[in-house]
Amino acid sequence: MLKIAIVAVVIILLAPMASSSFAQEYKTISNVGKDAGDGATTYDVQYSSVKDIVSTSVSTKDKSIDFVLVGKTDTNSTLILKLPTGLIGGPFIAVFEDGQIITNYTTTNETGDTMVSIPIGPLTENISIVGTTIVPEFGPVAAIVLAISIVALVTVTRLRPIHL
Repeated sequence: MLKIAIVAVVIILLAPMASSSFAQEYKTISNVGKDAGDGATTYDVQYSSVKDIVSTSVSTKDKSIDFVLVGKTDTNSTLILKLPTGLIGGPFIAVFEDGQIITNYTTTNETGDTMVSIPIGPLTENISIVGTTIVPEFGPVAAIVLAISIVALVTVTRLRPIHL
């Protein structure tokens, strides 16, 4: 009976450490997308990797996001990115590792995010993801101004017909 009690106590004490060692640790990159569109629409991107992401750039022309990685590792690893769907939308057209297209990445759709898992090598310095949509070039204010302009134009032309 004493052995069972000791084993139970050991299991209870070690269980929190075992579950926390398998938990995914995420780092956050803030203000991704500030260099695109109106600059006011930005997102926070969470990632997990043995390497650190030191900079990001968004290209509305190419509909892509570039991530610059730094850090030393001796083995292959995996970069996991939680990309907000408002930042970049899929399906992704291509993923590039140091300029070379790769196909062995996986994507998982979650509520409001797309989880991308990309295998990277010890020398990987740049990851680029090309999507079908990217941060809007014009924010919601531009859409409101456009709608008000159209309503005003229609109203003016109805009240005062154009005579040629």
